[in-house]
Amino acid sequence: MSTLSITNRSRQKVLGYPVDVVDESKAVAVIEDAWARHRGMHVVTLNAEMVVAAQQDAELDRIVRHAHLIVPDGAGVVWAVKMNGQDISRVPGIELAAAALASAAKHEKRVALIGGKPEVMERLLEVLPQRYPGINIVASHNGYFTIEDEENVVDEIAAHQPDLVLVALGVPKQEYFIDRWGASFTQSVKVGVGGSFDVWTGQVKRAPALMRKLNLEWFYRLVSEPWRFKRIMSALPNFFFQVLHEAVFSPSSGRPDESKEQNDSSGNDK
Repeated sequence: MSTLSITNRSRQKVLGYPVDVVDESKAVAVIEDAWARHRGMHVVTLNAEMVVAAQQDAELDRIVRHAHLIVPDGAGVVWAVKMNGQDISRVPGIELAAAALASAAKHEKRVALIGGKPEVMERLLEVLPQRYPGINIVASHNGYFTIEDEENVVDEIAAHQPDLVLVALGVPKQEYFIDRWGASFTQSVKVGVGGSFDVWTGQVKRAPALMRKLNLEWFYRLVSEPWRFKRIMSALPNFFFQVLHEAVFSPSSGRPDESKEQNDSSGNDK
């Protein structure tokens, strides 16, 4: 049985959306197992904003529900799972992506990078080899390409047969991209990493460690990037009250669905 299949058996639900009860080390083990089995996988880093967005977007809803590994990226998701009595820790997507890069360097896996501004990608190609000696970045492309160019970009990157593909196009664009082109990366682990490239290259500062420890990273983003205010403040209260309502009126709805066939019995892409 694959590591992913074992992981999926402990899945919980947050407002009906699956989330795997993993820490960073277990998530990396799932990724490494996919590499060992030469099987593709889509990793989603779930937070409250994504849950609310998926409720309003049928395409994103389908993508999230069918992802192979869904990690608890946001503090809201962690809180919601704990409301159901299950202990769980936050796995920030940026930290999981960094751990995946470290593992890729260690195991000589091929890495592809997609997204970010041209200058960010240029800097990223300088920074990552310094941070992860031996890393093998076989292909890269910034996020400034048109829909008409997309197929050519994908074909060029897929020709290098990457084992790990990090896509930094923002939610939900990166999820659409991964879903649309999954068949071109059948043996790749694909992860949407949002603004990670900006943070890694120093273009954007991440919340201080204390705020991250207190699960206030969302508040730091709100203060440092006020343009996020409308999106965050429309999603978080909505999510909060839905979770409370579910806890009161459907207290068993967050438990694993034992009767449902697990998402990954084979480990292959959809």
